[in-house]
Amino acid sequence: MEQALVSIVVAGVLSCAAMDIWQQILQRVWGLPASNWAVVGRWFVHTLRSRSMYQPQIDTFSPEPKELPVGWLVHYLVGVAYALVFWIFLVPVPVFTATAGSGLVFGALSVAVPWFYFMPCLGKGVMASKTATPLKACSLALANHLVFGLAMALAFSL
Repeated sequence: MEQALVSIVVAGVLSCAAMDIWQQILQRVWGLPASNWAVVGRWFVHTLRSRSMYQPQIDTFSPEPKELPVGWLVHYLVGVAYALVFWIFLVPVPVFTATAGSGLVFGALSVAVPWFYFMPCLGKGVMASKTATPLKACSLALANHLVFGLAMALAFSL
């Protein structure tokens, strides 16, 4: 069990790192925005404070102390949680093996969380429907999660 826990944490961290590197490449080469982990940290702090995950005015809130490191921590903890789900489908309930295909499928399915949960919680609407560029936001989220899923499968196949 200890080995499984280590594998889950390592896979989650490596997958997040791969996604972060991917976002930096997109930002430097094409000027596409990377995720704003400070807003995630601010959202998390306000969620704990108000006991409500729905924070549609989060962009108007004043910055919170240490919101950026909190956001990064939340990002990586969520990555480890995703790795736990991947591991469950890999080991105790062997639905698939760790291949590029299963990683891409997992990544594509995992984008449901930002599209249908996180974006609405931030007041951006389902699938970023309340933003100026919903197709761009959703396409970037999908691309990021495909990279994340691919890295997840690679990490578990090592």
